[in-house]
Amino acid sequence: MDNQMVNILLVDDREENLLALEAVLTSPNYRLIKAHSGSDALKCILREEFAVIIMDVQMPDMNGFETAKMIRKREKSKDVPIIFVTALSQTNENVMQGYSVGAIDYIIKPFDPTILKCKVNGFVSLFLNQKKVEEQAKIIIARTRELEEANQALKKNEEMLEALVIKRTDELTTINHKLLESEEKYRRLVEESPEAIILTKQSHEKPTFVNQTAVKLLKAASKEEVQNRSLFDYVHPEDHNKVRRIFLENREGHNIYECRILTLNEEILHVEVKSIPFDYQGEPCLHILVRDITELKQSREYMHQTEKLTVVGELAAGIAHEIRNPLTSLKGFTQLLGDKIDSNQDYMDIMITEIERINTIVSELLLLAKPRKLDFKELNIGIVLKKIITLMEAQANLYGVKIKCNDCEEIPSFIIHGEENKLKQVFINLLKNAIEAMQEGGEITISVQRREKDVEIKFIDGGSGIAPEVLSKIGQPFFTTKEKGTGLGLMVCYSIVESHQGKMDIDSKSGEGTTVSILLPLYQTKENEIEYTT
Repeated sequence: MDNQMVNILLVDDREENLLALEAVLTSPNYRLIKAHSGSDALKCILREEFAVIIMDVQMPDMNGFETAKMIRKREKSKDVPIIFVTALSQTNENVMQGYSVGAIDYIIKPFDPTILKCKVNGFVSLFLNQKKVEEQAKIIIARTRELEEANQALKKNEEMLEALVIKRTDELTTINHKLLESEEKYRRLVEESPEAIILTKQSHEKPTFVNQTAVKLLKAASKEEVQNRSLFDYVHPEDHNKVRRIFLENREGHNIYECRILTLNEEILHVEVKSIPFDYQGEPCLHILVRDITELKQSREYMHQTEKLTVVGELAAGIAHEIRNPLTSLKGFTQLLGDKIDSNQDYMDIMITEIERINTIVSELLLLAKPRKLDFKELNIGIVLKKIITLMEAQANLYGVKIKCNDCEEIPSFIIHGEENKLKQVFINLLKNAIEAMQEGGEITISVQRREKDVEIKFIDGGSGIAPEVLSKIGQPFFTTKEKGTGLGLMVCYSIVESHQGKMDIDSKSGEGTTVSILLPLYQTKENEIEYTT
């Protein structure tokens, strides 16, 4: 699928512009299709499937905005990324109109060929990844259908088995002279059952009988080893109350429920339990059928997670017109000067690099120069961290870094009052710094602990660490140890944490890694919280 030919639609009413786009984007993996108007573009979209559309804004007959609106109305093309290319000034009005009709990005003419190619490559990668996800989804659907059919077959067998067992049990209680013969038949049937069968008196917690399937399920060496323990020794502690309540309610009729069990080798299994009350020799008993559904639950969870893999990236649209407009002119003329034979290319490269640096600084300064009122809500800090871990794992893998995450499903419910997107920005920034600091790869550990009325989040990396003289300057604007950094990233992090009435500290030693601690006030906590370390 990586070498699959993909279609890219180029829309412009001027042939010379189409030729320029074609020259920049020519690739053995791209099939470039040209349209000279909005109407031509709509016809092309009816015939072909496109990974990305690059379209001029100003066109006769139907402009780019009108064409984009028509594209978004069609089911086949409603999700295709659209990049507008325009020679007009990028005003807020034009930008908002473009994004309102479904644009993903704006590129101002004259454009940087490298930037255009990188953006198109990114959208093509998203398109190919989406195709992979769709293929995987089809496989999962087919597998799920097979599992459901198998499950139906098991249920039918279960009903037949249940009817047989009850029938045999009634025979044992009513026909004494055939007791030995019936018991032998019953035991053979029960022992060979694909499900674990347990018999117990309602007044006792220890089983009076278990079949061989139950012995295997609980990873025991013998039936005696199972029968010498309480049934609740095999029930997961968090499910004790639920199972005890069902046991008490089980005197009048049968129940079907799911719970977790602990095997003797401490393996956790998900099971479906069917308990049926009956009388044996005048004493109330329970007939319990246990079916292992661990694999089925894992398959369902995997399918559920796969459905969430379709992630749409959003590009920031804030533009500082007063600075970026002249920067565009400076960059363009500098690049033109760089093409002259007698120009000093080293000087030109330095000028281009510094212009890009100014542009980056402006982007980060906007976060501090235009503060807005934060929309605070109740947040589960554990859920926010799990989302960030999932988001950053791919980038960490590229650097050979593993984000350590143990018992992810058991994150305590630490509730704070804050804005989710701002806190995500802090956590992403800190994880990126930790990943980039570990040039040789390694492990990043995240820990969450309660500190009286606060919650403490730690990001611990095994990187090269920070010297004391450098550590004292971390967080100051424009101070950075990165070659292309601005020094504003950590300053923004400090600002966001302070706006949440929190505190951020950095502890580091050269050659021993870095620990960043964030302390945030708890808004609401549940009782009996436990320490959680990912």
